[in-house]
Amino acid sequence: MLNHVLLLADQTLPPMDGAYWLMLASRVLHILGAIILVGGIFYVRMIAHRDPPASPSRTADVLFSGNRAKWAMWVGIATLLLVATGLFNYVMFMRTFDRFAGTYHMLFGIKFLLGLAVLFIAAVLAGRSAAADCFRQNLRCWLSLVLLLSLAIVVLAAMMRTVPHVPKPAAGPPALIAPMNADN
Repeated sequence: MLNHVLLLADQTLPPMDGAYWLMLASRVLHILGAIILVGGIFYVRMIAHRDPPASPSRTADVLFSGNRAKWAMWVGIATLLLVATGLFNYVMFMRTFDRFAGTYHMLFGIKFLLGLAVLFIAAVLAGRSAAADCFRQNLRCWLSLVLLLSLAIVVLAAMMRTVPHVPKPAAGPPALIAPMNADN
């Protein structure tokens, strides 16, 4: 019990103020958006999808077991969550830390571009246009690609968490420092 009390009294814990809870909620929503999108794609790829017959009359609703419109709605919700919280998290991270190892921004850039590719492919596959129908002719290939890109994003995110960074000095009243005496 004493160990738990000492852990709670540890000075390394972040201050649990409004900014902390806002950033925590944003990270949770970001992860939930990824779970919805990648989990749905995993389900369609590994469980629900069957090879389309040679007939060109195979529609998107048939491929998605009559649920293409629902899936498209969830792709939209997940995209909104990922883009909004991802940008918010990035801005807050930049405001919180002064310096990063040189690889941080490179890793972020690659992760961001891969994320855009995942969102684009998911939106096209869930869409109802002629272009979406063309993409769905190779549905298994596109779903596999999205899963591989998603795995790469998870690896990059894990790498980004381990990149050394220096927090900005705590904001507060300026410290009063006595001037140096020239006689010393």
